[in-house]
Amino acid sequence: MTETSPRTSRDRRSDGTAAPAERPPRLRRRPGTGRTDDTIARPGRRRLIVVSLAQVAVTVGLLAFVIWRWGPDPIVHAVSALPWWAFPLGIALGSVGVVAQALRWRTVARHHAIRIDIGPAIARCWQAAFLNSVLPGGLAGDLVRGADDSSDATVSAGRRALASAFAAIAAERLVGTAVVFAAATVALVPLSLPGAAVCLAIALAAVGVAWRWLRPLSAGELLRVVLLSIAGWAAFAGIFVVAMIALAPAAPLGQAPALASIAIAGMSVPIGVGGWGTREAAAAWAFGLAGLAPGLGVTVSVGYGILALCSTLPGAVVVAARFAPRVRELRRARSRRRARRAEIELRADVVAEREAADPAT
Repeated sequence: MTETSPRTSRDRRSDGTAAPAERPPRLRRRPGTGRTDDTIARPGRRRLIVVSLAQVAVTVGLLAFVIWRWGPDPIVHAVSALPWWAFPLGIALGSVGVVAQALRWRTVARHHAIRIDIGPAIARCWQAAFLNSVLPGGLAGDLVRGADDSSDATVSAGRRALASAFAAIAAERLVGTAVVFAAATVALVPLSLPGAAVCLAIALAAVGVAWRWLRPLSAGELLRVVLLSIAGWAAFAGIFVVAMIALAPAAPLGQAPALASIAIAGMSVPIGVGGWGTREAAAAWAFGLAGLAPGLGVTVSVGYGILALCSTLPGAVVVAARFAPRVRELRRARSRRRARRAEIELRADVVAEREAADPAT
């Protein structure tokens, strides 16, 4: 219990009357709204929760449809039949994809007043890959990557630092998306012209949106960004080929790149969790178009999902290493807020007692 001292001469005005006691601070209200910052933030949090739950529901619904349509056997076979040698290959290929993304990000970020060394860039991209794989929407990791205020990056954009960070990430991600759907367009031309048209439209839309943030780059840098995006796509397509060799050795290997293109495009639609559900549906459709058993596509897609998820696990280590100190600091900050709140409540009680004892104040 904190002791309070009696009033002194400093508590009185020059005319001898008692000065008003200090009031506890109040929550700040936004002009014109009559609401505090906390009440304004709540609808945003509720909206985020609703959207996340909807994305989880989409994933569960699509997987339920896949199981209803082709049975649980393709999924069970993928989980139980993946050989040990597929995992180191998957992790190695996933690492190539992460490094390619980090180099692509650095190339774009330089033109948005952001400097980051290759080591921290790889760490942040691995962290983002892991979070994108386990959180709804497939974009949460990139939001964390852009909002991260660690000292491993130098930003000279002043008040627009956060906007510059998100612009650089959006630009490089959209280029990667354009490459993914361009590859799917090529794969679908002999199989489904409507599907190819949709993928081409998505690729062009991604380029159109990204161009506003890519204009500062030179022609050579643009080429570098595109080539790194192709390298990243090839790495993840390679994981699909590994899954296909491991789980469907009788399938024609020559069709693997085209099938991988369609499956990866399916998982790139940000409406689920980690690409699950959309990838399996796209792979089943692609295998059917190619004259193969759709259930085999589900098996290979699930195998790919397992290998791709394992390839992001180094990102979990990065998350733990980067956020453990922040969690400890957050706990300390909460303890300080509780102590401050208790002090404010005590001061409010003291004010009430003084006013009750001295009505003239």
